[in-house]
Amino acid sequence: MRKGRTARWRRRRAACIQSRPLNVGRPCTDLAWTNLRSWCKEQGLPKTKLTLAYFSDTFRGMMATRDIGQGEDVVRVPERLLITASKVKQATLARAAVAGGSIQSDCWDLSEHQSLAYWVYVEAELQDHSEWYSYIRSLPRDFVSIPLFVLSGNSPSGMVDTTSSDCVQWVAAHLPHSLRQRVSEQQSRLFGDWSHTRASPVVSRSRPVSNWRLYVWSWLVVSTRCIHLGRRPGSTRHVHTTDTSSSRGAHSIGSQDSITLAPMLDLLNHSQHASISTLFDTDRREFVIKTIRPFKAGQEVFISYGPHDNLFLLAEYGFVLGQNPYQHLELDHAAELWVAAAKARMQGLKRVAPARLADIDMLVDMLKQRGLWGDFALLPGDTEPPYRLQSALRLLLAVEQQEIPLKRAIAQWERWRRGEPEGTESNGLDIATSSWIRAACQGLVSVSARMLNDTGAMDHNALRDLGDARPSAFLVHCIHTVWLEISTIAAHHCA
Repeated sequence: MRKGRTARWRRRRAACIQSRPLNVGRPCTDLAWTNLRSWCKEQGLPKTKLTLAYFSDTFRGMMATRDIGQGEDVVRVPERLLITASKVKQATLARAAVAGGSIQSDCWDLSEHQSLAYWVYVEAELQDHSEWYSYIRSLPRDFVSIPLFVLSGNSPSGMVDTTSSDCVQWVAAHLPHSLRQRVSEQQSRLFGDWSHTRASPVVSRSRPVSNWRLYVWSWLVVSTRCIHLGRRPGSTRHVHTTDTSSSRGAHSIGSQDSITLAPMLDLLNHSQHASISTLFDTDRREFVIKTIRPFKAGQEVFISYGPHDNLFLLAEYGFVLGQNPYQHLELDHAAELWVAAAKARMQGLKRVAPARLADIDMLVDMLKQRGLWGDFALLPGDTEPPYRLQSALRLLLAVEQQEIPLKRAIAQWERWRRGEPEGTESNGLDIATSSWIRAACQGLVSVSARMLNDTGAMDHNALRDLGDARPSAFLVHCIHTVWLEISTIAAHHCA
């Protein structure tokens, strides 16, 4: 008897799964990976059940070569292979002393991130003369999917570059406002770290920093690949190891070290569903990753970078997740634009006293003082406005739209916060708040439509036509994804 359509579909699906197992990677045979693995073995890294592999959905990550049981160690990295700020400090002080006599250790005032970025910079400059050459070569050659890397410019500056090339102009013009703001803050920190490192007397006597683009790359290596040691500063005593032949083994992890660069570990990709735990084993002096659930051979093993939305992941790491449970819609910029527009409208009305304009500024300052200004986020499933957004809107709209006197508006707002009856204006404020949110979301839907049209048009042919000035195809995909999220959530709250 001939089987039905459902039975045939099940049979085809089973055959497909047998011939092409889901989430099974293809082992990487790149020379850089082969050299890194051999180098790690020479340095005493214990054998692991992991290897670098290519996956259809995450591109490159760490794959289980054999079944890994629950609670089993995935990888152990010896302390001497962990690069920390205290080790960088000791090595740099020693190098500076050799170059120009003794120097006090309290002259070193670089932060952990600055110290590690300087270490990467120096080792990269040394190239094959570096003891860590195999590790340095395993790092990404660039970070073209991270907006900061694209917009950081070709010369030192505290301001992002928005005009130097067609690629830069396109990326700057298509980032959501909150993401542009985050990149500007990153640029400011980057330039500050560059300037502080160059001004360090220890650095200038050891190995000065002069190449801006190399420093940008080094800074992003640390931002994207450092690992938190998972313990409080001061929990481990500063213990010297027996290997004093080089800076790599001269000192153990310091009591104030909280982040590290670790060969092998930084190849693990992020997933919000990661089922592993990390710890620093103080007895064996190793950083350990253990599994919480078992893994089958061929599966990718993940770690979690934390509960982050896609705007954060794109800014900090250069990727997005297709289904991110932490996605939300930020309305901070819409609120700032509305305040400016409201003041302009009031200023244009001859019957509005100048004191009313000052009232708006005073109310915004009051919200800031109480920690209620900003972080206006709408979640996809919200059925009513979040408390922070309601607090700001009910106070400001009462004065700007309802024209309630300032003192009465504040008193009414305080009653609302305490859950007490507000008076006759309550229903009007509810309607005004809902209308404001709907209008803000409609504006974002309109902007998103234009951005999605632009990013959707940037197919491979369009990117090829731009030549060397083109943005990374993956960066275009990521920008398209975040605008799609914005459009979807905004459209939901327009209904």
